[in-house]
Amino acid sequence: MSLTISLSLFLAAGLVGGLLLGLIGVGMALIAVPLLTMTLPLFGIGPDAAPLTALATSMAIVSVGSISSIVTHHRLGNVDWQLVKTTVPASLTGVALGSVAATHLTGDTLRSIFCGFLLVIAARMLLPEKKRADKAITTGAWTYRLVGALIGVAGSLIGAGGGVFMVPFLASRGHTMVRAVATSTTIGLPVSVFGAIVYSCQPAPVPGSTMLGYVFLPAFFGLSVGSLLAAPFGAKLASRVPARVLRRGFAILLLILAIKMLVAFNPLTR
Repeated sequence: MSLTISLSLFLAAGLVGGLLLGLIGVGMALIAVPLLTMTLPLFGIGPDAAPLTALATSMAIVSVGSISSIVTHHRLGNVDWQLVKTTVPASLTGVALGSVAATHLTGDTLRSIFCGFLLVIAARMLLPEKKRADKAITTGAWTYRLVGALIGVAGSLIGAGGGVFMVPFLASRGHTMVRAVATSTTIGLPVSVFGAIVYSCQPAPVPGSTMLGYVFLPAFFGLSVGSLLAAPFGAKLASRVPARVLRRGFAILLLILAIKMLVAFNPLTR
């Protein structure tokens, strides 16, 4: 695959992922990881190293895309900064543990974890949403810290800041959806940055100037630019339009990606 074509593909995927990140608090990793897992072998990164490279690169990309989304949400007054201060230290501990553990898992194990994750998220998005009262529910600080730590571990295994878990948790605590998305994205920024640093300090799976540890630089730059451009538009739309139709369409996309990954890397089809 030529560099021009690959950068164009990564840029387009970044635009989609960035829009979803700003709109519903998740999306970048769910687009980046399957895309990279399936395309990295075309760049000389073997199928065993591709899943971890995809996770590491995704965390670096999510870090960049989150910044513009957070700035927009902050200007709109959507971020609960006290909750961010409470949760982030525990989340950083969790992502450190998860990132180290991920380097000891096989490529097939990481692929299976991510495919299972895609299927669960898609199913949840297709189910009718439960109506929640927009009333704060009393929750102790240590509950937020514990959940933050667990989400940090999970985020490091799926290449994200953990927003796909944090958003529904915050919504269940009575936070409005827009506030849950904004606060979750803000919590996820230091988590994804720290995870990307940990992965980038690991020995590269293949030699060459296109790798920084496990971060694949061409994909990082292409997807990051697209994410930076689109995330602010998603954040603005989050306050204006219902995301139900988008969620269902995205769920169908996740199902397709999960099935494609399972078929592409099934030992019987290799």
